[in-house]
Amino acid sequence: MPKRTKLKLSIQGALLSGLVYPGLGQIVQGSRLSGTVFAVSTTASLLVIIYRLTLRIYRAVDPVLSALENHTFSWSRFVEIVSRSSFDSWRVEGISLVFLLTIWAAASVHAYLAGRSLDRKAG
Repeated sequence: MPKRTKLKLSIQGALLSGLVYPGLGQIVQGSRLSGTVFAVSTTASLLVIIYRLTLRIYRAVDPVLSALENHTFSWSRFVEIVSRSSFDSWRVEGISLVFLLTIWAAASVHAYLAGRSLDRKAG
């Protein structure tokens, strides 16, 4: 029977933070503070993006339904409604998305480096 090898903490942490949720790799490795910071930052940016997209959808639904009811709905009318329903540019969503991707990458790299340090200590 082949011997099973255990994943190194560096790889395990990077996979958990990179593929599951940022901060999870740090928490599994025992670094609760940094894991919590990464997880809270990720959650906050996701909430901002979801909230802003929900507002945009909410502002567009009423006029679209009204246009459907009045039989004045067309693709050009839809584009006009969506354009008017935007309360500003996509700046907040864009900044939040860049922040989210940066946090995700930083959490993966941090978990890998912290795990590598733990791997060295373990021998």
